[in-house]
Amino acid sequence: MGHIKSQIRYGDYVLLGELLGTTPDAAEKRLLRRDKAAIAVILAIIESRERLIKEYQSKNQ
Repeated sequence: MGHIKSQIRYGDYVLLGELLGTTPDAAEKRLLRRDKAAIAVILAIIESRERLIKEYQSKNQ
Protein backbone atom coordinates (compact mmCIF):
# COMPACT_ATOMS: atom_id res chain seq x y z
CA MET A 1 0.00 0.00 0.00
CA GLY A 2 2.92 2.34 0.70
CA HIS A 3 4.09 1.98 -2.89
CA ILE A 4 0.69 3.08 -4.16
CA LYS A 5 0.44 5.90 -1.63
CA SER A 6 3.72 7.42 -2.85
CA GLN A 7 2.34 7.62 -6.41
CA ILE A 8 -0.97 9.27 -5.57
CA ARG A 9 -1.16 12.90 -6.65
CA TYR A 10 -3.43 15.84 -6.07
CA GLY A 11 -6.85 15.10 -7.53
CA ASP A 12 -6.52 11.32 -7.62
CA TYR A 13 -8.96 10.86 -4.74
CA VAL A 14 -11.49 13.09 -6.51
CA LEU A 15 -11.28 10.98 -9.67
CA LEU A 16 -11.27 7.76 -7.63
CA GLY A 17 -14.43 8.89 -5.86
CA GLU A 18 -16.14 9.72 -9.14
CA LEU A 19 -15.25 6.36 -10.64
CA LEU A 20 -16.41 4.49 -7.54
CA GLY A 21 -19.56 6.60 -7.23
CA THR A 22 -18.64 8.03 -3.85
CA THR A 23 -16.98 11.03 -2.23
CA PRO A 24 -13.21 11.58 -2.32
CA ASP A 25 -13.05 11.02 1.45
CA ALA A 26 -14.94 7.74 1.23
CA ALA A 27 -12.75 6.65 -1.69
CA GLU A 28 -9.62 7.33 0.37
CA LYS A 29 -11.05 5.34 3.28
CA ARG A 30 -11.77 2.43 0.94
CA LEU A 31 -8.11 2.47 -0.10
CA LEU A 32 -7.01 2.51 3.52
CA ARG A 33 -9.21 -0.56 4.13
CA ARG A 34 -7.53 -2.21 1.11
CA ASP A 35 -10.78 -2.49 -0.83
CA LYS A 36 -9.96 -4.48 -3.99
CA ALA A 37 -12.08 -2.32 -6.31
CA ALA A 38 -10.53 0.89 -4.98
CA ILE A 39 -7.02 -0.50 -5.39
CA ALA A 40 -7.71 -1.62 -8.96
CA VAL A 41 -9.12 1.79 -9.89
CA ILE A 42 -6.30 3.81 -8.28
CA LEU A 43 -3.73 1.64 -10.06
CA ALA A 44 -5.52 2.31 -13.37
CA ILE A 45 -5.51 6.07 -12.61
CA ILE A 46 -1.78 6.04 -11.82
CA GLU A 47 -0.88 3.96 -14.89
CA SER A 48 -3.03 6.08 -17.19
CA ARG A 49 -1.52 9.32 -15.87
CA GLU A 50 2.04 8.03 -16.30
CA ARG A 51 1.32 6.80 -19.82
CA LEU A 52 -0.31 10.12 -20.79
CA ILE A 53 2.65 12.11 -19.45
CA LYS A 54 5.15 9.96 -21.38
CA GLU A 55 3.14 10.18 -24.61
CA TYR A 56 2.74 13.94 -24.32
CA GLN A 57 6.40 14.53 -23.52
CA SER A 58 7.60 12.34 -26.41
CA LYS A 59 5.36 14.23 -28.88
CA ASN A 60 6.51 17.64 -27.65
CA GLN A 61 10.27 17.22 -27.60
